[in-house]
Amino acid sequence: MKLHRELGCGFKEKVYQDAFEVLLNECQVPYSREQHIGLTYHGVLLQHDFFYDFLCFEKIGIEIKALESLDGISESQLINYLHVSNHQLGLLLNFGTTSLEYKWIPNQWHHRSSSSIG
Repeated sequence: MKLHRELGCGFKEKVYQDAFEVLLNECQVPYSREQHIGLTYHGVLLQHDFFYDFLCFEKIGIEIKALESLDGISESQLINYLHVSNHQLGLLLNFGTTSLEYKWIPNQWHHRSSSSIG
C-alpha cells in the first residue's frame, strides 16, 4: 500500500517491480526476484518455463500487475504457478488502478510430492 500511495498508478509493471524490490530490501524481507518455476510433463522438462515476479520467504509467490483491473487471466496465471511450484500462497498485486487491488490466493494443491504433471 505504501508503494501505491507514493507512486500512484500509471507506470509500467517493471517500475512497480523495481520499487517493490526496494521496499523488500528496506524491510529486510527475504526474497528472490524472477524466481524460476520449471514444469515437467510426462517426465520431460518443458522448454518454456515460468517465473514469479518475486518469491518471498521461500513460500509466497508474488505477481505484480499494472492493469485497469484484475482479471481472470492474471489470477489463473498465479494459480498455475502455485500448482506447478507447490508454494503455499500467492499474492496478486495490481498497481494500475487508483486504489491498490490485491488478492491472496492459497495453493489448493500444496503438499503435492513433485512439480511434474502427468
